Amino acid sequence: MSLPESLERAAIQLPDLADQIRPANGDPHRLLDELAEPAAGELLVWILNEEPEAAAELIEGWSESDQGARIVLGISDEGLPKVGRKALRRACHRLHSQGIVREDVASPEREVESSATSDTPRFRATTDQFQEAHVSTPDFRGARVGYLVESHPSGGARLFEVRFDEARGILDFKIYNAGRTKVRGFLRSLTGGKEQRLFEVDRDALRALVRRASLAQPIDRPLPSTYVEWRRRLFPEDLEKQATPGDLVREALGGEAASIDSGKALEEILAEIRSGSLGPWPPKTAWIGDWMEKGRADTQGLDGEARASAIDSWLALATESLTKESDLELLSRHLDELAWIRWRSEQLPGALGLLAVSDSLPGSDEATAQMSRARVDGLFQSFLNELRVVEVDGLADADAASATD
Repeated sequence: MSLPESLERAAIQLPDLADQIRPANGDPHRLLDELAEPAAGELLVWILNEEPEAAAELIEGWSESDQGARIVLGISDEGLPKVGRKALRRACHRLHSQGIVREDVASPEREVESSATSDTPRFRATTDQFQEAHVSTPDFRGARVGYLVESHPSGGARLFEVRFDEARGILDFKIYNAGRTKVRGFLRSLTGGKEQRLFEVDRDALRALVRRASLAQPIDRPLPSTYVEWRRRLFPEDLEKQATPGDLVREALGGEAASIDSGKALEEILAEIRSGSLGPWPPKTAWIGDWMEKGRADTQGLDGEARASAIDSWLALATESLTKESDLELLSRHLDELAWIRWRSEQLPGALGLLAVSDSLPGSDEATAQMSRARVDGLFQSFLNELRVVEVDGLADADAASATD
């Protein structure tokens, strides 16, 4: 029987606690919010005796907070069925290994007052604070997802998920409450394997990066209400001078990057952009649509060399437009943040190359133009194939007609 089902049975068998058990909807952490400690202890004893198979999940959830640990350590295993006794002993052993123990020691004042209180249970408070931070790789526009994790006051963990973009601000902000085991499992699923999508990051560095993105929030799209609610505590103004991940990799590798051949590094990065493995950071989705529409109009009714010439002219104009639409400082920051990911992935040459190109962009019109053209090629790769298909089809039709004659 699952824990929610076992708790529903407990609510039936323990009617005095039913009004506190049912609102928790089977969540161990919410149960701690609903129940006073004596009542929680009564419920745990009942679960251990009557539903021992479900007890392990309840004990695991409660063991993640000081309050829950007190309840678990305060239960005697005497008279419990084998499964419940093993679950309780396993949890107590785990808590002891973390330095959380029941100390049957009374204070001197209590010993003077009465020997009857000398065995009052006392507990050593845990100093374990569950705090983690992870950030994703950027998508083709530069948007990323960050996760901030902290201990929940009632036990378990609180997971903050923020989707942000340095050019577009805070795109979404959500909060989840779950057990530490589930949170760790979720993060582990995204940080492992060859296609790693999430990287552990310095907590303050991520907070600084998110705060910087929030400053780009457009007037016509307000910040998410949940972000506003938590902004003062998670993303305060004093993070303004805090280093972001890109700043951290620059501090660590900036000296080495200065000796890199920026021209060669640029060639490698342009190839990555054209292949679609990097960037290409379009200014707006509407910008892409507008230029596709213009490309179709400019090549309408043309074939052969005339069509090829029109496509080349369209590419040149699109490249010029993209250069004007681009913020070089933002583009350099994109490269720095990608350098941090490669640094964390132990791809040192790639990280150094990105930093070298990032340094060269602001002062080089030629490098900027080459970057813009590569970005246009990457953005419109499929569309260009579509435009050129007409020319191929026309030649194919001509060849077919010639064969018929």
